[in-house]
Amino acid sequence: MASIEETLKNLPDSPGVYIMRDSDHTVIYVGKAKILKNRVKSYFQHQKDPYSKTAMLVSNIESLEYIVTHTEEEALILENTLIKRHKPKYNILLKDDKTYPHIRITVQDDFPRVEITRRVEKDGAKYFGTFVKMSAVKDSIELLRKLFPIRTCRRQIAPEKKQRPCLYHHIGLCSAPCSGNITREEYEDLVKNAIAFLDGRHEDVIKKLETEMERLSEELKFERAAVIRDRLKSITEIYKKQAVSSTKFDERDVVALYSDDWNYAASVLSIRGGRLIGKRAYVLEGMGAAPAGETMESFIVQYYEQYPEVPKEIALQVEPESPEALTEILSQKRGGKVTLIVPQRGTKAELVDMAEQNAREELELYKLSVLSAQAKSMEVLKKLQEALRLEHLPRTIEAYDISNTGSTEIVSSMVVFYEGKADTKNYRRFKMKIITEQNDYGSMQETLLRRFNRYLSGSADEAFSALPDLILVDGGAQHVNVAKEVLNDLGINVPVWGMAKDDRHRSHRLVNGVAGIDLNKDRDILRFIASVQNEAHRYALQYNKNLRKKRIIKSELDDIHGVGLARKKSLLKAFGSVKKIREADVDEIARVEGIGPKLAETIKAGLSKSEP
Repeated sequence: MASIEETLKNLPDSPGVYIMRDSDHTVIYVGKAKILKNRVKSYFQHQKDPYSKTAMLVSNIESLEYIVTHTEEEALILENTLIKRHKPKYNILLKDDKTYPHIRITVQDDFPRVEITRRVEKDGAKYFGTFVKMSAVKDSIELLRKLFPIRTCRRQIAPEKKQRPCLYHHIGLCSAPCSGNITREEYEDLVKNAIAFLDGRHEDVIKKLETEMERLSEELKFERAAVIRDRLKSITEIYKKQAVSSTKFDERDVVALYSDDWNYAASVLSIRGGRLIGKRAYVLEGMGAAPAGETMESFIVQYYEQYPEVPKEIALQVEPESPEALTEILSQKRGGKVTLIVPQRGTKAELVDMAEQNAREELELYKLSVLSAQAKSMEVLKKLQEALRLEHLPRTIEAYDISNTGSTEIVSSMVVFYEGKADTKNYRRFKMKIITEQNDYGSMQETLLRRFNRYLSGSADEAFSALPDLILVDGGAQHVNVAKEVLNDLGINVPVWGMAKDDRHRSHRLVNGVAGIDLNKDRDILRFIASVQNEAHRYALQYNKNLRKKRIIKSELDDIHGVGLARKKSLLKAFGSVKKIREADVDEIARVEGIGPKLAETIKAGLSKSEP
């Protein structure tokens, strides 16, 4: 690999992306440039402040590489892709607000339900938020259900199988689609109006309800028209109370930043129909001394990748580094022109000030809660590093456990802790392919072999793309030795320790095949190791139980003559589980599509024989 000096001499006058690595060959920074030669060389000029972000970054650079692109837009997209993959420590990283509550409407379901969630996923559902206080989201859902009585339950709803309405229907908070009191089309209208209401499109909702009320009145359905009338009255009152944010644009996001010496916070205010309808706030962990334009640009790209609803206009606190390239990318995402502005006065500037205040509040909240918890976690990791005499701080820890049911459902878990906290998105589990009989040592070897072969082959899976700082296996010295054999054969050098339990199955020692550490001497380390060990055990056992359940379901239904794949799906869809089918009477089973009385008797008799 070329030295940094040689690379600097040969930098081209082209747009592209540059990648900086440390002595462990870990990517620590990814950047993009309109002209690579000018941008990259600027890092290596004399730094006035030795504690600045740039000075600290440069002091850790051991190697440098770059990728040339055709345009600045391509460089911006590639930069974001590489940041997501490598998560460099000196880049601005968008921390999503999964810890904050959102309203979720499961529009992907036949009869959508509304619920509170702290996890935003790409599952087809509609999400609304972010709400800072749980009380606010509960109040919003209560109001929403009074106006548009959408269900909150997880009942399996089949039009042909009517169920008794629950209490929420009797107090007016659910339209009870399970009972057949409302048609699918009528329920869909409720959901559409609820979504429009949460989106802030109150005028659209009012127009639809007025039209519906007039239609019902003409059809002499006065009771239902009166219900619509009451909803209209409530919505109109809410609409009047809400402050107008803007009268010129019906669609705008307002983005502002706030920073201290180490971190940034960003706030996005969403305005639709000229009214402020919501806020999302984020902490951008990194060096707060990074240029505001660079931070703004990186945030905007990451934000609109996660939330692809791009408005016509985006008002920014500061101008991004490459406004033309950013505008082009956002316009392509929207499928129409997007305008970026940096307002200096008037209503739009006031909105930017409001967004900045929200970002300031977010960063203060982060300092009070997240940073204090992180400090405690990092202190435990430092203690662990000292106790185990590790060369590096164990920021990333992988822990493994085996679970089996005799010689069936032989599985293992890989749980990941990053900076002392469970990194659940990188959890993985394995079902044994080579080991076919109960053999914990062999299962551990197969697991590690498959995991680290994925690393060596350059897997695109984030969980396998890098090496951990420490491996923990559930068990004693022998488990450690078999794990080390695999790593030695693969040429991988990562410390391995075993999490040993006492006679009462409680964590009490760490062993590495040569030495042992008594955990009772430090309660902080003991609690941390116990949490890692319990999580690895839980995740493996959960997978084992799921596989066992699938096997039981398959054997119980598939062994009944006359029940094929289609009928099995119909039965499980109608009842939800084999247990519920077993508890049902013959007439209930017979009402399922494709079953009938004769086959229902056969199913009932077959399940009675296999009853555990």
